Amino acid sequence: MQRRVLSLGLFLFLLLLLAASWLSAAERPVRVAYPAPAAAFLPLWTAQDAGLFKKHSVTVEIVAVGSSTRGIAAMVSGQLDILAGGGTGGVAAQLQGYPDLALFANVIQTFVFSVYTTPSITEISQLRGKRMGVTRFGGTLDFAARQYLKRNGLEPGKDVSFVQIGAMPDIVVAIVSGAIESGTIGVPQSFLARKQGLRELADLSEMGARYALAAFLAKRSFLRENHDFMFRFIKALVEAMHYLRARPKEGMEILRRHTRIDAPDILKPAYDLHVYKLFPKVPEIHPEDLKLVLEELALTNPKAKEATPADFIDDRIVKEVIKSGFADQLYR
Repeated sequence: MQRRVLSLGLFLFLLLLLAASWLSAAERPVRVAYPAPAAAFLPLWTAQDAGLFKKHSVTVEIVAVGSSTRGIAAMVSGQLDILAGGGTGGVAAQLQGYPDLALFANVIQTFVFSVYTTPSITEISQLRGKRMGVTRFGGTLDFAARQYLKRNGLEPGKDVSFVQIGAMPDIVVAIVSGAIESGTIGVPQSFLARKQGLRELADLSEMGARYALAAFLAKRSFLRENHDFMFRFIKALVEAMHYLRARPKEGMEILRRHTRIDAPDILKPAYDLHVYKLFPKVPEIHPEDLKLVLEELALTNPKAKEATPADFIDDRIVKEVIKSGFADQLYR
C-alpha cells in the first residue's frame, strides 16, 4: 500500500514538472524579425499592435534586423525563430547548404515597384537609347526592371542602359536632375516621385509576374516542433489582414507609427495599395512564387537553375488554416 502511495506521489510530481515546463515553453516569446520598416510587414505589426497575437495565445517578440541577410544569419545561429521578408535570402541560404530552412507563408506575391520617367516619356518604346537607374546591379529592383523590359520587347543593357545609383531617393533625384531618364523605385519613394512631377510609366505589380516579395521563413524543425503555435500564428496574420480591411483608420495609424511616415498623401496611397490590392486573405505560398526568385539567383548561383521551387516550401500549416475555414468565417 505504501509503495502504491509513493508511486502515485512520484507520478503526480513528474506530471507537475512536465506541466510546468510545458507552460514555461508556451509562454516563452518567439522571436520574429523583419528587415526594414516597409508597408509589406503591416500584417505582422497589426497582429501585435491590435492584440491579435494575444487573442490567439501567441507570445512573440518583434524586432527589426536591418536586412534579410542579417535575419537569416541570426536564424541559423539560433537567435531568431521567424523572419518576415525572407523569400530570396531564404532560398539562397538553402542553395548554399542550409536545408533546414523553409518558406511557410507569403503576404505579397508580386513586385511592388514602379518605373518612373521624365514627363516627356509616355510609352515604353521611348526608353530605347535611354538610361535607367537602379539601386544596385544584381538586386531585386534591377532584376524586376530587366524583367519588365524583356516582357515588352526591349533588351536590357543594349536597348536601355542601366546605371547603379544607390538609394531609391537618389534615383528620384537623378531623374529630376536629368542625369537619367528613368528609374525603378518602390513605395513610398514612388509617391514622392509623383509629387515631384515625374511620370509613372509602369506599375510592376500589374505585370503579371509572381514573386515571393514578403515571404515568411523558419527552420523546418521549428515548424515541426511548434505546430500548434504556428497554426495560431498564421490565424493571427489572417485576422490582421481582415482587420486592416475593416478598420482602415486604426490600420493607417499602425502603418504611420512603424514607418514614421506622417504625410497623409503618401500614407493613404501606400495603405490602399497594400491592403486592398496586394495582401491576400490567407498568406499562402506557392511554388510559382519562387520561379522568378530562382531565375534571379541563377545569375550568381548555377545550382538555382536545376532547383525545384516546391523543395523550398513547407506550407502544411497554412493549408490547415485554410481547411479550418477560419478565413471564410471572418469574411462572411
